[in-house]
Amino acid sequence: MKGALILLFYSLTIPMSLSAQQIGFAFSDLTKAKKAAKETDKLIFVDIYADWCGPCNAMEQSIFTKPEVIAFFNEHFLNLKIDSETEKGIELVLEYAIKEYPSYLFLNQDGEIVYKIVGFQSTNNLIHEATKAEKSKKEFVPLKSLDLAYENGNRESVFLYSYLKRKSFEQGNQPSILDHFLAVVPENEMKTEKVLSLISDNVNSVSSIGFAILSESLSQFMIMTESQQKAILRGISHAKKMTFREAVKKKDDELFEVLIDAVHATSYSMETAFAEERQFRYDYAKLTRNFKHFKIITEDEAGKIMLNSPKDFEQQTALTIKEFERAAEEKGISSSSGQYKMMLEGLKDGASKSASFQLNEFARVYHELATEEIDLKNATKWSAYSIKLSETPANWETYAFILKKVGRKKDSKKALKQAVKLAKKTGLDTESYKMSYQKIK
Repeated sequence: MKGALILLFYSLTIPMSLSAQQIGFAFSDLTKAKKAAKETDKLIFVDIYADWCGPCNAMEQSIFTKPEVIAFFNEHFLNLKIDSETEKGIELVLEYAIKEYPSYLFLNQDGEIVYKIVGFQSTNNLIHEATKAEKSKKEFVPLKSLDLAYENGNRESVFLYSYLKRKSFEQGNQPSILDHFLAVVPENEMKTEKVLSLISDNVNSVSSIGFAILSESLSQFMIMTESQQKAILRGISHAKKMTFREAVKKKDDELFEVLIDAVHATSYSMETAFAEERQFRYDYAKLTRNFKHFKIITEDEAGKIMLNSPKDFEQQTALTIKEFERAAEEKGISSSSGQYKMMLEGLKDGASKSASFQLNEFARVYHELATEEIDLKNATKWSAYSIKLSETPANWETYAFILKKVGRKKDSKKALKQAVKLAKKTGLDTESYKMSYQKIK
């Protein structure tokens, strides 16, 4: 009787026009919804949406307005709707690790996820999924009960699998539980799709047991299913990113080199390994202000660029354009079409512009981090050649900064004047370049 009275109270808070047209979202606060759930023994249906989300709006307008959906949800659930970009919405997004919209959660009275569905749902499918959520409620074991069993020493593989899957789903990565699971999982199950997927969701270090298993799995990669392959690649990528973050946070060069070793051990070609290493070293150097790692990349790559003449870059561009024209003809793209002309225009001077941008980027970081005379001398050469390959305000500004640092203040002013002049000529904002000039002056 008490539960019925509570439901009656909350139903009266729904505007009659709204309750007659769509699901009655009587709640906008989870705390109140959980309190009502304890009294009514109903699940809380949570619609976490975003105004910019097309599927969210489509669900709102065409599915939540269906009479059968309205009747089912108003009878079986306590309905809560919240904008993901409000303060309370952001809290829920973080708490429940929401990454896609729309996301629909079915929570128990303690706020635990009993069931979850993502994306646009047809009328029949939404009701079908909601029915499954109701069934899951009857079989649901509170996470705190599982936590207690784990703390009390339950290390059976079947239990750890279910516990890890549940724990990571609700609370994110669980690397320590993963290690316990991998210590007891049967060898013949180690590289199955379900185990690889679980490793992928919880591995966070290239030094972990889970990462070693994913790396070893690459030897059988081509005979695995697409789902297995995706899990392996996702896990390897995630572990490398997490290791990188940890190395940056601690400014740990030793850990960073362990990451680089892992990059080479898991890449399918030397070319991709060196490309990934380059990016990691570049980002690590910039974030930690560690010039040593940046220098490893630039000395080699800048040296290769400097060996090419402007004519060499013209020939490279010509080959690229020729290949584009061949591919366009094969695909039936007319040379008179707007798409063709736009793409062709973008390829003009492509090799020299790319090389110029790269050299300018190297020179800029050298200006910021280098202290040795030989390093600044190299940066001056790179910057000057970047201007020769493609004259831009940004290139002239970098050149000016380096010239000032090596004591050539007069030449530095001239370079910045050129940057301002070129920016004005090309219709770019000149204010930042003028400010730089004033600082040098």
